[in-house]
Amino acid sequence: MEKIIQRIKDYEGYSDKPYQCTAKKWTIGFGYNYEDRGFSVSDITEILAKGFSKEMADRLIVKDFQRCMKEAEAFPFFKTLNEARQAVVIDMIYQLGIKGFKAFKKMLDNLDKGNFKGASQEMVNSKWYTQSGRRGRTNVQQMETGVWQEIK
Repeated sequence: MEKIIQRIKDYEGYSDKPYQCTAKKWTIGFGYNYEDRGFSVSDITEILAKGFSKEMADRLIVKDFQRCMKEAEAFPFFKTLNEARQAVVIDMIYQLGIKGFKAFKKMLDNLDKGNFKGASQEMVNSKWYTQSGRRGRTNVQQMETGVWQEIK
């Protein structure tokens, strides 16, 4: 769990100020899209009292990781993947949301069949790949090989 969360933090970077991500969604912390996910009443109270803190960002990413994990586990193939490939799926769900992830129909079909080379190729054949830079390159290689890749 910690290794996957750290990988997402490395990709997302940290911001204590709101910004619009590439999808034009208001975001803060480690890529927390609060425009779609919102904040709980207790989070808003804390933000108003203390500002947005790194500690809050750390709590939010753990909560988001748990949501992404639950969404990933709904795919029958997920439990058959090794940790490196599971990390790619979770990271893509974190970055794209479950709706965006489900749009990768050919990739998902290849994962159902255990065809990791085909799944990786479908990742490359997407707009996501060209927009994601090192994240896309690293995730494609990691999905194809099943081996943790160094972020380049």
